[in-house]
Amino acid sequence: MKTAFFNDKNAALAYLLEKYQISGTGKINGNCLETGGRNIPLLPWRQERRFTELKNLIFNRTLEDVSTFRFASLSAGAESLDELIFQELDLCEWLGASPVSRLFAVFSGDLAVNIIAKLENGISASVECSAMLPKDAAPLSRHEIIARRGVASDQVVDVQVPQSSIYTYTAEKTECFTDVDAEIFGLSQSDVHLVRAAFKVLSVPETAGEWMAQDSHIKELVNEAKQSEANSKPSISKAGRKS
Repeated sequence: MKTAFFNDKNAALAYLLEKYQISGTGKINGNCLETGGRNIPLLPWRQERRFTELKNLIFNRTLEDVSTFRFASLSAGAESLDELIFQELDLCEWLGASPVSRLFAVFSGDLAVNIIAKLENGISASVECSAMLPKDAAPLSRHEIIARRGVASDQVVDVQVPQSSIYTYTAEKTECFTDVDAEIFGLSQSDVHLVRAAFKVLSVPETAGEWMAQDSHIKELVNEAKQSEANSKPSISKAGRKS
C-alpha cells in the first residue's frame, strides 16, 4: 500500500482525493470542510478505529441487546466542555443508532458535567465530561458498552492511561509515537481523523447533509443539557433524529 508523509491536513486530503480519484475538492478549516460554497461540520470521531470497531460489534450482534453506555471524556481545556459534550452525545446516538429522547445533567460551572440520557430505543447512557486535567496533559477517555450478552470497551481492561505503540527513552526525555492511519503519516491523531472525515464527506456526498443535520441536532441537545441543569429536572428532547 502506498503511503506518504505530511505536515499539513489539506495536503493529506488532496493526496487521498487524487489517489482514489475523487472529483470533489475542499479545504479543512478548523472542524469544518469548506466545499462548494458551504461549511460542512465534521464529525471526526466517527472515523476513529476504536469507535468504528465498537459500532461493528453492535451492528454484527457480537454484543446482543445493548442496555447501557458508560462514556467518559477528560481534557486539559484544549477543547471546551461544550465540545466534549457534543462529541459524547453524538457517539451515543451514532453507536446506539437512535436519537436521545431525554436527559438529565448536573454541571460544575463550565469545567465538568455528568449526564444521564435515554435513547429512543431504550439504551441508557451515563456520560462524564471534564476540562479539568492539568495543563499539557494528554486527553483521557473511556467508552464502555454493556449488553445482555457481552461487554466491550475502547480501552484494555484495567488501563487508565491510553497506551502508545512505540516508546523511546533517552537521557533527556521520553517520547511516544502512535500511528493510526496506514496511508498518511506525520499528522497528529486528531488531524488524521479530521482528514478522514473530510475525505468521507467528499467521497460519499450524502454525508454532508447528514452531518449538517446532526450538527444542528446535537447542538440543541447540548443546550437542553444546560436547561436541565438550570431547571434541576430532566429535559425531553424535541428533535430526536436517527443517526
